[in-house]
Amino acid sequence: MADRSRPMTNVELVDSLCAVSTPLSEARRVHMGAHGCLIPHVFMGDVLHRIGECLGARNALDPSVHRREVEGILAALERGMSAGGRETRNVIALSFTRDSELEVFFEELRPMMGPCTRAQLAGR
Repeated sequence: MADRSRPMTNVELVDSLCAVSTPLSEARRVHMGAHGCLIPHVFMGDVLHRIGECLGARNALDPSVHRREVEGILAALERGMSAGGRETRNVIALSFTRDSELEVFFEELRPMMGPCTRAQLAGR
């Protein structure tokens, strides 16, 4: 758990994302194997990909499971925007929020974002 007296780090952000998403835990394992270390801006691409999978899972046996996963991911990102250090906020703003605007699922995602995350959209 993050020490509240200091800003959230990128590693803590990724830990919190993986805590709410088993597929992101697997993505982190693959990422670390491929790169040897965490590259947060690259990992945010995995996060966007997972959200796209979840939002596209309308025909799943229980779509509410995917919806809760997306909500958990977005809550972790919102905590990162509100409690993260400068580097962590930049990772979220540039490599998640602004890149999300290019995704086909963006219009569905935008209203689900928290206020700190949504404020980083380039098209505000």
